[in-house]
Amino acid sequence: MTEPLQPTGSASATTQVLLVEEPPRRKRRWLGWVIGLFIVVALLAVAAIVGETLARQYAEGYIRDRVIEALPVDPATPLDVEVGGGPVLLQAISGRMTEIVVGIPELTIGEISGSATVTASGVPLDESQPTENLDIVLTIPASSVQRLSTYLSGIELDSITLGNGLITVDTTVDLLLFSVPISIDLAPSADAGGIAFRPETITLEQQEISVDDLRSNPLVSGIAGSLLRSQVFCVAESLPKALTLSEVSVVGSDLVVRVTGDGVALGDPALLETGTCP
Repeated sequence: MTEPLQPTGSASATTQVLLVEEPPRRKRRWLGWVIGLFIVVALLAVAAIVGETLARQYAEGYIRDRVIEALPVDPATPLDVEVGGGPVLLQAISGRMTEIVVGIPELTIGEISGSATVTASGVPLDESQPTENLDIVLTIPASSVQRLSTYLSGIELDSITLGNGLITVDTTVDLLLFSVPISIDLAPSADAGGIAFRPETITLEQQEISVDDLRSNPLVSGIAGSLLRSQVFCVAESLPKALTLSEVSVVGSDLVVRVTGDGVALGDPALLETGTCP
């Protein structure tokens, strides 16, 4: 007998599906590291800014207190303190402040007052160590110099003006039935802790004469001594003993006084003691 042929395929045959797994995707861990690093850097930057701000505020406050302690400055006076030379924290690490500038709107020395600028460079944090440079420049306006009239001459003055590097005083001398105008140009200078005033030019009735000629002039020889009797104005008694009056000059219409303290240590007791004049 012939057997029936079996179909090659049937309904009961199973279909096999081949599943191919995709390779696992690489996790983007690098992105998390970058974000974390950015956050750390940002926090460090903020900490550095905050630390620098606090350090600068502390340094400026400390400097302000020391200036008021050493100089005749009203504690209520607002001082302009500037710490230069870059970040304060880096300077503190080095143990020395590069430059400090303090602006004082009003500093009084005896009868006169004016604005002052204190400049210090190479300032060590160790107060027992010397400061490289310390300089104080006091600028006194002509209105304040008027108070020095008794130091400029032994007689009453009509006017006091500043200009051309000199202090010019004018007065009028009454002689018998007439008056004689006299003008004297005085050159200020530093003299043993005080300001001296040396006669440079004397004008008598619009004629320039020397000091010797003034003393020998029969018209005013009797009052020449009083007229030329200038006195040294003491500055040392108003300043720390550790500082030295180094220069006095007339700049424009101002009297400029320079005081130095190079090499002085901030912890030197002489900064808290006033000097004396001979």
